[in-house]
Amino acid sequence: MRSLRGTRVWSAVIAAVAITGLAAPATAAPAAETSCRDVSIPVTLAPGGPNAAHIAGTYCRPADPSPVLQILVPGATYDRTYWDFPGFGGRYSYVRHAARNGLATLAIDPIGVGKSSKPIGLQVSALSAAQAVHEVIGAARAGALGRTWDEVVLVGHSFGSLTSMLEVGTYHDVDGLLISGASHAPGPGGIATIVGAARPALDDPATAGQVPAGDLGYLSVPGARRAAFYAPADSDPWVVAADEATRTAGTVGILATIPVFIPATFDIAVPVLIANGSADNVFCAQGGGGSLTDCSSAAALYGSERPFFPRAKLDTYVLPGSGHSMNLALNGAEFFDRAGHWVHSISTS
Repeated sequence: MRSLRGTRVWSAVIAAVAITGLAAPATAAPAAETSCRDVSIPVTLAPGGPNAAHIAGTYCRPADPSPVLQILVPGATYDRTYWDFPGFGGRYSYVRHAARNGLATLAIDPIGVGKSSKPIGLQVSALSAAQAVHEVIGAARAGALGRTWDEVVLVGHSFGSLTSMLEVGTYHDVDGLLISGASHAPGPGGIATIVGAARPALDDPATAGQVPAGDLGYLSVPGARRAAFYAPADSDPWVVAADEATRTAGTVGILATIPVFIPATFDIAVPVLIANGSADNVFCAQGGGGSLTDCSSAAALYGSERPFFPRAKLDTYVLPGSGHSMNLALNGAEFFDRAGHWVHSISTS
């Protein structure tokens, strides 16, 4: 599978080699039976408005796919490559793992991120982000990817999960929702680490070239990933370094409108899987973030989140020892397996 930003990632890794003297990990050849291509889907910035923007994504389809398409939404400070992390033999790729299990994916850059349209940062809110995802879902169902997809599961990570919850609770247009790295009670510990590192993206050399000229409505959080997103015992320093080197800008508007997702979850009536790492420092009490969400076990997580999903068929999963960015944990493949089994189960039910 083709990885985006591979050159930039490996420039960072080569620099790390020079510093640490370690050998760079090898990459794996893409699976011949899976085809991937970049796509661009026209969207509006407000309901009923003109198609004045677009969402960029990577669409990967196995030769004989399951009838369900997963649309993957990354968290803040990530773009779509969170789902197909470059290098490391594909070990940290949700997309590759899904393809091996016959599941097609569309990993997107949210509005304001990566190769998607970048409006003025203050105009990009949780509401406009959910509206854009809604239009992507509609396009996929209507055949914009070369075939119609009658079954769609929305998969989010962190802020992408909050966007996904808002989208599903508002538009009721998917067959399932997979939430990872999120809960209804973020903790002050992990959030404080992120907020303390925040600065205008224009002032961070890694993100200055990603945002509109002069726009202070885009933010970066340099140096926050190791403490906020990883559990030391369940992470590879190489991965942490590559992740930090490829951080992505986010918007002030998204941050300011996060709480609007909460009422929407009470109206979600499709199957939902919530998956968190037991050591998540942003959304779980066990990670040290001070959250009210108990991620000590799947049963405990279920107890914390069940009240917010009264209409949904709710399942929960906890990845032992993992930090916030579950895809990039050493045992992340265990989460990939659980996600794949769950998607197959709701597709055949």
